[in-house]
Amino acid sequence: MDPLAIGLAVAAVVAGVAVVVAAKRDDDRRDHRRRLQNRLAETLPSGTETHLEHSPTVRDLVVVDYEDGEATYVPVVRIDLETTDAPGLDLLVEYVADVLETIHPELEDERVRHYDVQFTFGPDGLFVPSECRRIAVPPTMAERLVADADYRAHDLQRDLEDGDDGGADAPVVWSDCEDYDDDAAAAAASAGGTASVP
Repeated sequence: MDPLAIGLAVAAVVAGVAVVVAAKRDDDRRDHRRRLQNRLAETLPSGTETHLEHSPTVRDLVVVDYEDGEATYVPVVRIDLETTDAPGLDLLVEYVADVLETIHPELEDERVRHYDVQFTFGPDGLFVPSECRRIAVPPTMAERLVADADYRAHDLQRDLEDGDDGGADAPVVWSDCEDYDDDAAAAAASAGGTASVP
């Protein structure tokens, strides 16, 4: 058989396998996002109990790295405060703690770089967009919050503030929302996947 034909056949098989693997990864991400969203809707519904007009939403489950065939995620959760100004940090961290206690157990078998909880507030019109700020929490703090009954939101707030060095890496307290498109695209390219999954 012609060596060129053999080479083309092998390349076609490899490409086919890569497409199948990428599709499987995308399906996994969709399943994770759906499960996280359902849990948030159950645990943090809109209404007087949570003081939220809408449940928190999973904006994205960003893949920021692949190592040994395993994805590393940044779950991005958005909370629309529907207020003119942001409330105090203590209340914001209470929301963050509720989100972490809801979704961290669902991702305990996955690699997570950090959890990104975003808050929007302020006017939201055609010419004046609402403001978006975030609190980023490393998985070690999320794990302690879930596993240690004596570690509560005020303890989390203290550790977040102590650990925030002003950089982009978690922990981050109240900085501008992050755009993960570049990290996600790079990770997807290196793994043969796609950068964003609807």
